[in-house]
Amino acid sequence: MRKQEIPAFAGMTSSNHKPLITAKMDINELAQQHILKQPLYVTGKPIAYTAREFGLDPKDIDKLASNENPFGPSPKGMAEARKALEEVNLYPDGGSYDLIGKIAEFRGVNRDQIAVGNGSNELLDMIAQVFLGPGVEAVMGNHSFAVYKLATMAMNAKIVEVDMPAPGYNYDLKAMRDAVNEKTRIVFLANPNNPTGSDLTAKEILDFADSLPETCVLVMDEAYTEFIEDTPELVPDFNSRIAEGKNIICCRTFSKIYGLAGLRVGYCITRPEIVNLINRVREPFNVNSIAQAAAIGAIDDQDYVNKVRELNKKGLEQLKAGFKELGLAYVDSHANFIAVSGFKDPMDAFKFLQAKGTIIRPQPAMGDVLRITVGTEAQNKKCLENIKAYLNK
Repeated sequence: MRKQEIPAFAGMTSSNHKPLITAKMDINELAQQHILKQPLYVTGKPIAYTAREFGLDPKDIDKLASNENPFGPSPKGMAEARKALEEVNLYPDGGSYDLIGKIAEFRGVNRDQIAVGNGSNELLDMIAQVFLGPGVEAVMGNHSFAVYKLATMAMNAKIVEVDMPAPGYNYDLKAMRDAVNEKTRIVFLANPNNPTGSDLTAKEILDFADSLPETCVLVMDEAYTEFIEDTPELVPDFNSRIAEGKNIICCRTFSKIYGLAGLRVGYCITRPEIVNLINRVREPFNVNSIAQAAAIGAIDDQDYVNKVRELNKKGLEQLKAGFKELGLAYVDSHANFIAVSGFKDPMDAFKFLQAKGTIIRPQPAMGDVLRITVGTEAQNKKCLENIKAYLNK
């Protein structure tokens, strides 16, 4: 029998074939050139990594860097997630039919007004894919969620940052409106804002939304809105404006008050026409079956949501009182984190605190500011003690 000849492929050598790729090739030459300028999103420091680095017991480390829920996940959400584990051999519902129906019922909108994502972060990326590209612009605050900038850069669109001045670090809505022009396709706005914790009134936001031209889309990031929903004057109701055809997209997540950050599930409410566009760039099966089930259960767990909101308020007051005692200024946050200033070297403070078992998030772009997630009463107490030790060292 004659020996079968096997053809050479890329990277294989034979007497008649040469490698298609050589060690001398710079892979950056093949990439889209604007991607080379794209910074990496810096994630919070993992507990296990910090424990190994400083020789600490992981149980003695408090991660107060990523605005996670320190009180754990929604119990009803977890109960549904465990049931869904029995069918992980099957693909999830690619259309998230039951989840979308549950959200629509809970939020009082039609199901064709909802798109879901692998966390609200993915929705922000998909929205950027739909509306941004070379030659158009996105307006945002200079101390707002980093993903707005990253999503805009990824689409090679122009970033227009509007100053959010100290000490309040809040949006200057007049300046943002002045920054909008015929090239503006998206205005990103968060309430409460991350990482500053500042917020606007519902009237201020609605008036701003009404002032925008129909050539741009207002993307409302409401990741932390559940923490202020018992304060109606801070929470704008966009449902009627969306029903009227306004270009508004409200993004929410189950990562924060519901405590499902590890499952990554979020949603947005907007016009059906915009949902159709988002679904054109959405990956199939982008929300896994465990996340869908947990989110459905969590929506029914409003007693838990109310409990977390109240515990978070107590934690905020505990931290604010401690900062006052230490002579530190802070933004009057209503979210599940707080921005505190007065650190000459925020990176040095960050390193000192994590060595003591408290992981926080420095904000170098804001100067002398640290962002601290609200923890349990014990975690907050330890954090304040460690800050005091740093200031006195």
